[in-house]
Amino acid sequence: MSDNRRVQTTTINALTNYFRFFFSMVISFWLIPFIIKSLGQDLYGLWSLTFSIIGFFSLLDFGFGLGVVKWTGETRVNGNLEYRNTMLSTVLFVYVMLALGGMLILGAFSFFYGRLFSIPEPLIPIAVTLLIILGVRSLLIQIPMSLFKGVLFGEQRIYLINIIQILSSIVYAASAFLALRNDLGVIGLATVNCLTFFGENLLYLFFAYRKTKGLSLSLKKVKKSFLKEAVSFSMYSFITTIAGLVLFQTDTMIVQLTLNLQLVGIYAVALKINEYAFLLSKQLVNVLTPLISELKENKEDETIRYLLLDIAKYITATGALITLTIYVFSKELLFFWVGPDFLQANVPLLLLMTSFLLTIPELIASNVLMMTGEHAFTAKVSISSIIIDLGASLILVQFMGLAGIAMGTLISTVANNVAVTLHKASKLYAFPYHHYLTKVYLPVLLPGIVLVGSGFLLKTFFPVQGLWDMMMKAVPGVLIYLVLFWFLSIDQNMKQKVREKVVRLRTRS
Repeated sequence: MSDNRRVQTTTINALTNYFRFFFSMVISFWLIPFIIKSLGQDLYGLWSLTFSIIGFFSLLDFGFGLGVVKWTGETRVNGNLEYRNTMLSTVLFVYVMLALGGMLILGAFSFFYGRLFSIPEPLIPIAVTLLIILGVRSLLIQIPMSLFKGVLFGEQRIYLINIIQILSSIVYAASAFLALRNDLGVIGLATVNCLTFFGENLLYLFFAYRKTKGLSLSLKKVKKSFLKEAVSFSMYSFITTIAGLVLFQTDTMIVQLTLNLQLVGIYAVALKINEYAFLLSKQLVNVLTPLISELKENKEDETIRYLLLDIAKYITATGALITLTIYVFSKELLFFWVGPDFLQANVPLLLLMTSFLLTIPELIASNVLMMTGEHAFTAKVSISSIIIDLGASLILVQFMGLAGIAMGTLISTVANNVAVTLHKASKLYAFPYHHYLTKVYLPVLLPGIVLVGSGFLLKTFFPVQGLWDMMMKAVPGVLIYLVLFWFLSIDQNMKQKVREKVVRLRTRS
């Protein structure tokens, strides 16, 4: 692929990623308060808890998903279609077996679910039904069908995935609204969630065959020798995935086990905001995954170094805009979005957002390490993350409540993501470790001081009156940040490229 074609493809994929993310965020921003109001705090807490439980069963993917992207991406360079088809056929067979086995395990677990998590007696039948429906969604549907989404991803047709997800979000939002308006409750909500997700995955299957050259999957292509090769890569990816689930799933379980169901719903709101911020930054990082595989195959180390530092700086800047704006308006956001009862989520939210901001450069570094042969290292770091996160959270929750669980996440981020992973990436690609401080973190944070100061000053003299008013009051700080970042943090070569691009666009118009 030529450099111009590569840039064009990456740009289109990234832009549609961001559009899809913002579109989904707007829908969720409206839908979540409606769900909370319709279900009540206890049932919303049960909804959040069940998704956390189901998240662990999604581990039955065993990391094969990243392998699907890797093998498909490499085939774009080497053209070995038979190898790809045999590998994907083998993985699909394994996926089906894992999904069926997972449903059996989930069925057995459902008998102990209520008592194990101290769910109130009247809610246990609802909790079990909810668990089974969402289990069908995340096991029988998601695990086998995710292969076709991975194929589209490896083919760098991410724009197509985004279009499908936008359509799915619209259908789900409308269906959820109608289900709750007609008093179908949390079971109705889970049912429409499952059916919408099934339709989305059918579209992945259809377009994977339509858009992928020579894609052919069958039982005849399943080979034991290829399974061993797939497992050797995917098991390390599997361990890395566990660490992600620790950050986004186990926290709510710890809240339920050590505190109560109502606080699960409160903490889930802080997690949801943090998740939105995390997903925003991952829109470009995800686009880079198949590209990194291609760069590795072509031995383009200089371009990989550019991703690790320069691209990391720009992605971190977007994360800083979100994080620092939330520093200023966190209480107002919680108060006007989900109500005063959720203000207990404020301190956990600030800690989680700090963790998110620090971990952004690591997202790219881990991606590079995983896709360039260092998957064993990333797996070891992930194990360390699990131990530190869980251990710190379980200790600190006794003294700090909800804030202690968020502090455990922050401690794990600093110890593993910032200290270990970034150091490994800098050593492997031959640049000083302190460049992460001088070329990524500092250029991003210096304009942020002005953003935070101006934001607090503005809301002190002009108190926030509502969500839309909060958004308007956030605009001046964002604009100030962007101006300062342009003059202080963007190098001259990048400025010149931007100017040339603007001139070309004007000439065309």
